[in-house]
Amino acid sequence: MLTVALMAMAAMAQAEDWTMPWQKDASFAAYSTTAESITGDISIRGTDSEKVLTTGTGTEIALTFVEDRSSGWNLNDNEVWPGGVFAITQDPGKLVNDNTLCGADPATYLVFTPLDDALLQMAVFSGAAPENIESPGLCGTYNYSIE
Repeated sequence: MLTVALMAMAAMAQAEDWTMPWQKDASFAAYSTTAESITGDISIRGTDSEKVLTTGTGTEIALTFVEDRSSGWNLNDNEVWPGGVFAITQDPGKLVNDNTLCGADPATYLVFTPLDDALLQMAVFSGAAPENIESPGLCGTYNYSIE
């Protein structure tokens, strides 16, 4: 009986280790120049299926979870990376310094990918749901510190 209890506790602890940064309510400091000049620091809050990304200026961007997809999400690495794909309910328009997430095109999808234990990448796409970082419609990548 003790063995079963210990195995259950170990499984629960291991499951917590697999929680991705976007799966829990958290704040992330802008790390890349792109993130600093367009979104500023961000926070992500909400349920598993519905999230709200709040930018440094207080703009709220409603997100709907599409899927977890392991694919080639990192621009600098052809390896497979985990990613959380979210549809943007409505493009937020102008953000920091009147910049937008996707230039002149409306942003339609975000993909969050942990690049390592310290960085979260947010890839922004316009158009159809992305399959990987090389999908048509990539507007930009933003990097944030995982605090």
